[in-house]
Amino acid sequence: MKLKILSMLLLVPVLYLQSEEPTVYGKLWISVESQDTASGTEVDMVSNASRLGIKGSMDFGEGIEAIYQAEYEVDPVDGTADESKDRTFKQRNSFVGLKGSMGTIFLGKHDTATKKSQKKIDLFNDLAGDIKNILQGENRMSDLVGYTTPKINGFSATFNAIKGTEGLGDDSIGDSTSTSISYDSENFYIALAFDSELKGYDSTRLTLQIPFNRSQLGIMFQDSKKLSTGVEEDGYVISFSQKVGDKGTLKFQQAESDMKLDSGKQFSFGYDYKLSSKAKAFFFFTDLSGDNRSKEKEITGIGFEYKF
Repeated sequence: MKLKILSMLLLVPVLYLQSEEPTVYGKLWISVESQDTASGTEVDMVSNASRLGIKGSMDFGEGIEAIYQAEYEVDPVDGTADESKDRTFKQRNSFVGLKGSMGTIFLGKHDTATKKSQKKIDLFNDLAGDIKNILQGENRMSDLVGYTTPKINGFSATFNAIKGTEGLGDDSIGDSTSTSISYDSENFYIALAFDSELKGYDSTRLTLQIPFNRSQLGIMFQDSKKLSTGVEEDGYVISFSQKVGDKGTLKFQQAESDMKLDSGKQFSFGYDYKLSSKAKAFFFFTDLSGDNRSKEKEITGIGFEYKF
């Protein structure tokens, strides 16, 4: 682990110096939230996966270029992004790779093909109403080798070979896999994705996104099997967004599944108001319910997002 961290730290400045135009980017995404649970009401300030990163490419000629990205979550509220390890930074998608006419290959830490296949279905991604509260499969994995085909007539596919779970006899690259195939056009987007032996689950996910006029409808169906027990659960997500005027967007989302919570249901609605090309103000409400009352909660939040 120390070797991998050291390699990344050495690699980033080297790539930065060799690249012609590296891009430093980030997002500050903060909200004030009131959370009602069985134990009472709590008001707190929350960072919603605020992040800093550097990315770029190097042209090798012959239509081939090297690509790289190093991205880390930061928490401008309390300074500890990775609370489980008491660390200031928490690694997000960080990788190196090659891109050309035959597709893109990349190595490092990355969202799986299944997670990426949802596209923009989850209207409350990284907020309290994230679908990860309801569904399996929202994974960002280390020790990942990925390949994405070029888009041909709207079709594209992604394959991930991932190091398996240590202690279960599956601790080599490729013991876990994530695969997706998608079709993207102006009229609709559809994707089918599969996880195999990934974090103890086999999953199948079907995603459909339909834009029309100033609205967007998203539908997701998923089936997941826990390998240690053989228990199989399904779930769904339905989302809908509507542009309001030139700067506003109304959002609604319903998700149900027993995967994370028995009789789990999550309903969210919100409103985004565009302040500029890089900033917005937002409001949201999320109600998470199920058979376990201690996990039920209602969250109301208001905040700002700034990208740079």
